[in-house]
Amino acid sequence: MIIIMSKIEEKITELLKENIHLKNDIENNNTKFGDEKKEIFLNILQILDTFERAELSIKEHNWDTNDESRKSIERLITAKKKTLSILEKYGITKILFENNVSIDKYCKIVDVEPDNTHPNNYILSIEKDGYLINKELLREAEVIVVKN
Repeated sequence: MIIIMSKIEEKITELLKENIHLKNDIENNNTKFGDEKKEIFLNILQILDTFERAELSIKEHNWDTNDESRKSIERLITAKKKTLSILEKYGITKILFENNVSIDKYCKIVDVEPDNTHPNNYILSIEKDGYLINKELLREAEVIVVKN
C-alpha cells in the first residue's frame, strides 16, 4: 500500500510540474501572439498615416477643385474610414487630447514653439496621431507643443 501511495504522489508531482510548464508555454505563446498582433496593427497605422498625408497634400495643392478629383479623394477617404473602422473592431482608438493639452505618457514631443496666447504643453500640431489598443498605448502621438 505504501508503494502504491508513493507512486501516486510521484505521478501527481510529475503532473503538477507538467501543468506549470504548459501554463508557462501558453502564457509565452499568448505574449508572442499579442506582440505580433500589435506589430500588424502598427503597420496598418502606417497605411493610415499615408492616407492622411495624401489627403493633406491634395488640399494643400488644391487638387480637389474638379468633380473627377473630388470623386477620387472621396474613394481615398472611404478607404481610410474603412481601415479605421476595422481597427476599432479590435479595440484600437485614436488618442484624443482634452483641451488640446499633451499628456506625457501618450505623446512624443517632436518640437516646441513659444506662443504667449496658449499655456505650456498646448498642442499646436499633431504630426502623427497616437493610438490606444484596449486603453493601452499602442503608438505615441507625435506633437508640437507650446513652451514659453
